[in-house]
Amino acid sequence: MAYLVTIDGRTTRDRAEFYAAIDQVEGTPDWFGHNLDALFDVLVAIWPKPMRLEWSHAEVSAAAMGPDFDILSGVLRDAEKEPRSGLTVRIFEGEGEAGRYHKCEETN
Repeated sequence: MAYLVTIDGRTTRDRAEFYAAIDQVEGTPDWFGHNLDALFDVLVAIWPKPMRLEWSHAEVSAAAMGPDFDILSGVLRDAEKEPRSGLTVRIFEGEGEAGRYHKCEETN
């Protein structure tokens, strides 16, 4: 069974809102520290596997967050590269129509 986490960029406009969304995911521990290291640890070692994270309307988040969007999406991509993570990340504009991926490509 694969797990799906969805982040809606229309309601995720800063790091605090992003971390709040991560807090809502089943399997995120109470000790989640709302920082980049804790985020990486949760993505790689804590969440159930396999896990797919989809960030829709990423262009809205990117415009509101500025450099923080690139930092957070970079951590997501780094975690996805870890073989033990079982994580697939999709970050896209709008609702995610085919061919409209933003800042990272669809993974298999």
